[in-house]
Amino acid sequence: MRALVAVAVVLLGVVPAEALKFESVDPKLLPPSVKSALWVRDCGRAFGDKQCADGEEMFSTGDSGRLARELMAHHYDEVWLASGGGVLDEGLGIGDVLRRFQMTVRVPPNRECVSSCTVAFLGGVFRFIDPGASYQVHAASLFLDTDLDDPWMKDVLANPKTGLVEWADRLLVGFDLRRQHLEGSRESAAQLLLHCQKALHPLGQLPAGREATNRDLLQRWARSSTTSTYRNGPQLTIDVAAVQREGVVAVQQILMRLERDGMQQAIDELRPMLPSLGPRAEPALRMIETMYSSRITGTASLSYETLLQMGYITKIFDPLKP
Repeated sequence: MRALVAVAVVLLGVVPAEALKFESVDPKLLPPSVKSALWVRDCGRAFGDKQCADGEEMFSTGDSGRLARELMAHHYDEVWLASGGGVLDEGLGIGDVLRRFQMTVRVPPNRECVSSCTVAFLGGVFRFIDPGASYQVHAASLFLDTDLDDPWMKDVLANPKTGLVEWADRLLVGFDLRRQHLEGSRESAAQLLLHCQKALHPLGQLPAGREATNRDLLQRWARSSTTSTYRNGPQLTIDVAAVQREGVVAVQQILMRLERDGMQQAIDELRPMLPSLGPRAEPALRMIETMYSSRITGTASLSYETLLQMGYITKIFDPLKP
């Protein structure tokens, strides 16, 4: 979500642009009731790709714009998703494009939709996960693949207590890096809540005026002043000792945990706001909490029953089923 599932740039590096593959699904794979479908997918051998360039296996900056142009130029009955994830902002952007074009989306048999792909999937007005397909969620991280020799890592090592507290606050409220703002957990939670709330309403639309009202409330909350609860908790002392004992490896693990903790703090702050956010805000928040309940270095594959019960998929006539 933020790696995966994560931001417009990877920490201290630019995300490769235009990474997803957009191509028509082989007509031989389509049932008679579906005349055309578009793959939105990673490059990979499973699709017969002989060679994949670096970065062609993730949602990346520019993909949502490319998809909008493709859907404007050609008609498709469905969009089929298969990706291991990538930039969260592009997952949200592709979801918005799918919603704007009122698309039916599907994860077909033996394919995976992971992390930011699952966020994009929620933009479909009708959403299907086929038998044998996998819908996997997990927490996101800026730090999973980062260079342990980066200057910011040395700053934390030089003063663990101050450095960890500063990063906990940055990860909660966002920060600027190389003149570009990186979203914090509050901003991501605000966007995801509205995205999930729309997914739970017919045709992806909230009642008249509700979307603008909610967006304003959520943006004001996300931008309001706050600090991480981490600074006053007992875990900080434990973490400082771990950094002094284990060095950069401990710093990386702690920062990844602080990202999850920041999202949980954001979710806890949102709960009292739910009555003011209108219909289906509460189940939308539960969807976010489910997405971030898995550890960063693993994924949780949601069962069909969970997907249906929580509203990730729609229970209507499926043209691919007899």
